[in-house]
Amino acid sequence: MLRIRRILVTVLGGIYFAPACAPQSKPVLSAPPVSDEQLSVYRGFLDRLASLDFRNLAKTTIPLDFKGFPEGRPCLVGIDLGDPSEALRASHTFGPEITQGRQLKILDSEEQKTLLRQRDSRSVADAQDSFQDSPNRGPESNILVLSEIAFDKSHRFAVMKYLLLCGEHCAYGATLVMEKVGSGWTTSQRHLCAMFLSPH
Repeated sequence: MLRIRRILVTVLGGIYFAPACAPQSKPVLSAPPVSDEQLSVYRGFLDRLASLDFRNLAKTTIPLDFKGFPEGRPCLVGIDLGDPSEALRASHTFGPEITQGRQLKILDSEEQKTLLRQRDSRSVADAQDSFQDSPNRGPESNILVLSEIAFDKSHRFAVMKYLLLCGEHCAYGATLVMEKVGSGWTTSQRHLCAMFLSPH
């Protein structure tokens, strides 16, 4: 829970970090835009997990980390990630191409803060709107945050993390494995690596 709150603070503050790599260092904002391959993975994720109930996407990715993985990282057995250091320290910004064909609004950090504060204010005024009882409520106010992607050496598998922000102190998400099938990407049968929940 503490780690989720720490991530929320850094995401909303526009300062990103990679806890698995260097907790005190800021990530490097990558100069090259999101590559076509990365975009394909993100689009596969958005198509596959549209049921998460979100209408907003954080403009900047967060670095990937391997926190919360069970001992031995069973979801990665047989997957050779090589050197994932770039994904552990970098971040990218999304352009409008990520929203093509999707009902998504890209929000910068200030817009995220404003939206989540408004949601929290509404939830205080309306005791029935409880995130503890139903963290999936209010998709119009939920914000999806995506991490950087670590590809395996064959580029058949991709590891990424997502967080769904449902308030200034509310988030849930997971780290998962995506698999290339044909020309697109989908969730792998081994996809779930770690889950996160902070409903308050």
